[in-house]
Amino acid sequence: MPMLQARITDEEARAIKSYAKTKGITTSQVVRESVASYIAKPQEQVFFGDMKGKMWMADDFDEIPEGFEDYV
Repeated sequence: MPMLQARITDEEARAIKSYAKTKGITTSQVVRESVASYIAKPQEQVFFGDMKGKMWMADDFDEIPEGFEDYV
């Protein structure tokens, strides 16, 4: 069986244990179900043009900075 290792804080461990106790399941089941549900989520498809209007470039983006002419 594959093994998943992760570092979590003491606070996160307490939260997982508390959640498992309220649900009446083991902490292993909580983690396993969380990972499985995360993987099962459909990934959003990215399409050409999705970033249109969400990015900005300086007006002088295509200009060569002063002193860099020898490098271009």
